[in-house]
Amino acid sequence: MPREDKAHTVVNFRHLAYLKALAEHGSISAAASALNISQPSVSEAIARLEKDLGIKLAIRESRGVQMTEAGDILARGGSQILEALENLISEVRNRSTEPRGRVSVGMPPGLSLLLSVPLLETIYAEYPEIHLSISEAVSGDVLDWIEKDRLNLGLVYETYDNASYSFEPVLVEELFLVTAPDNWDGEIGPDGIAVDPVSPQRLAELPLITTGYQAYGTRGLQGKFARTLGIELNVITTLDSLPQILEMVGRASAYAILPHGAVHKQVEDRRLTLVRIDGSGLRRTAYLARKRLKAVPKAVDIVSELIKVIMQELIEKYGIEGTLPKVDPQGDES
Repeated sequence: MPREDKAHTVVNFRHLAYLKALAEHGSISAAASALNISQPSVSEAIARLEKDLGIKLAIRESRGVQMTEAGDILARGGSQILEALENLISEVRNRSTEPRGRVSVGMPPGLSLLLSVPLLETIYAEYPEIHLSISEAVSGDVLDWIEKDRLNLGLVYETYDNASYSFEPVLVEELFLVTAPDNWDGEIGPDGIAVDPVSPQRLAELPLITTGYQAYGTRGLQGKFARTLGIELNVITTLDSLPQILEMVGRASAYAILPHGAVHKQVEDRRLTLVRIDGSGLRRTAYLARKRLKAVPKAVDIVSELIKVIMQELIEKYGIEGTLPKVDPQGDES
């Protein structure tokens, strides 16, 4: 039998664990202590592995053991294999037991204000073994972090024809002009929405405050909308903090263009007012994004489903101007 075929039969997980411990601890005695076995067991296993592979993996020295180049390569590769096996076993076990583990989710600030607290509360109450973490970022950063495995899931306003991601629409939001009640001269309805919409011509005259992100989210959509209507928005300043934007709008220092969900508490408390934009059709779709994987941890699946359930509950509970979409998940709505 050729040597490369024989190697597949002689190298087992126990051999890899012993070699990994030897490389990490630098001596037979330290490796044996870490593995809680006898020193001869480690020595015999390494010697047997060297004989079967036909190559020296470690050289004994007066102060310990020096790994050869081949030994170092096998130890590092073996460490990755053992870690992958441990993760695989953990995932299989989780499928048949209470869902557990860390799940990280990224979302834009507006959706975070709406969703993060009820999502965290629900996970804590119903799935105490799931440790949920939420990060705020714009869509481009969220997708980048998913790609780098810093996040399991993300809510984004951008979609791409990319086989690496799956995009599922979870919310379609109408965008409104947001103003302080005393900064609007029209009649305001009991739901906190102005009775009459603002015309595109009037909108172009109003001082707007928006985020400084040029490529993602609301500002990019506003630019497309303005070009469609043939107007230029009067953006007087930019802030990358949604709470600060709302503070300025509430002080009647400027106006903003935002969805109802991002300001529903302020509208309910009559601290802010929504004004529809006449004939704009200004909407954006939020997508649940994640990597396309053959196997997804049970905890990630649960969080994904809860996001959709809670989104529906929030729409119904607060009367938020938004709908659950029934569109192609690869639709280009950003």
